Amino acid sequence: MATEKKVQATLKSAIGFYIGDVCYAMSDEDYDGKWHKDDYSDFEGTHELRGHRFAIGGTAYGDGEYEDQFGHCYGVDSGTIGILPYELCEKRNPYELDKLGRFVRAMTATFTAEDGEFDIKVGSECYHINTNDEYDDDEEDYDYNDYESDEDYD
Repeated sequence: MATEKKVQATLKSAIGFYIGDVCYAMSDEDYDGKWHKDDYSDFEGTHELRGHRFAIGGTAYGDGEYEDQFGHCYGVDSGTIGILPYELCEKRNPYELDKLGRFVRAMTATFTAEDGEFDIKVGSECYHINTNDEYDDDEEDYDYNDYESDEDYD
């Protein structure tokens, strides 16, 4: 879940960047490595691994699927969205990375995450992912009377 912590980073890569849940793009060894505490209390923020900086921010509602302003979907299983330079991605096929999140070829990127909102500029492309409003519309349409209580199934 998103914290009130604001995460800002300027990043560099020789090839490009992966935007999405970093658990999909990093190797298991890197993801479970020493760049964070074992209790993941410092997961959100900027980090460095093998000389490359990357950044991670928390989504408003944890795991799920979120969209950018272009309708591109980002699956989330760690409750976070981040940006990795290509050099830290285990999967090296840009088309595969694009299916997991978004891969953009560029040499620089800026990442800002706060309260479940993400603004990411990669090269000349700008992406906005708002994870705060994903469930608001659903709650208005949900009719609690359409479903029987758990007592009916005993």
